[in-house]
Parts: sequence; C-alpha cells; structure tokens
Amino acid sequence: MSFSGTPTTFVERAIPNDGFWPNLGVAEFQAGYRLPAEFLVDLLADGITIAMGEVNRDLAKRKTAWQAVGIASVETADPLLLPERAFYAAVYKRAVYCRAKAYLLQQFATVNRRAEAANLAKESPETHETFLSYSQQAVRQIQGRGRITAVLL
Repeated sequence: MSFSGTPTTFVERAIPNDGFWPNLGVAEFQAGYRLPAEFLVDLLADGITIAMGEVNRDLAKRKTAWQAVGIASVETADPLLLPERAFYAAVYKRAVYCRAKAYLLQQFATVNRRAEAANLAKESPETHETFLSYSQQAVRQIQGRGRITAVLL
C-alpha cells in the first residue's frame, strides 16, 4: 500500500547493471522503499537507471581497485578476496534505491496533485535530502570512508 492508501502492484522488471555491481529490480525497489502507487513503472525504472549510473560513477575508483585484485563481480566474488560481499551488495542497492527515491519523490507533485491526496512527507525538501543522505552514506561505506571527512587546508 502506498502513502495515499492506493494498493501497490509490484512489477517484475529487471534493471541490468554493468556485470560488476548487482542487477536491480523495480519490484525490489517498490517493496523495500514504498513508493507511491501512482508512479508509472517506466518512471520508476528511469529513476533507478539514473541513480544506478550516478552511484556507479561515484564508485568507479572502488570498482577499479577491486578489479585489480581479481574481483569480477561483487555478488560472486571469492570470499577470500571480498569476505563481506553480501554486505557490499546490499549497501550498493541501498545507495541506488535511496538515490532513486530522492529523485522520484521530487517528481511526485507532477504525478498527482489532488488536494485530498496531498502528503507533505512525499514532497518535502527534507525527505529528498534524507534519502540523498542515505544514498551518500551507503556510497561512502563501500568506498571505505566514514560518514564525515575532514581535510586540512
């Protein structure tokens, strides 16, 4: 059920990735991140694809470093090379799905504007910033960085 009380129909639609990072899916995104049911599947897939590209770009150095030690895919990596492979796969998905949700929630006002269905949690800048923050925290975990970085100038 979405924020508005409309039942959500989960749609099995794969979002293929680059072979290194895990593939993603619209149904997994819908189930885990409770997007409003009013979103069209194509819009959800587009949001996931855009977020995936951004996160992949953010993690390009980590991918290169892992590939240099023989890791061809995070999900199927040798446990001796990447003991926390399941953790990294889950955190990667969190990074993408949170970024996709932040992007999509900003579009909700153009999807449904009925006064009786208005819900500030779907549209508020704080919600958008919160999910961008979740995504960035997940990216930083994979990069091996903490939540905060300080640099001496």
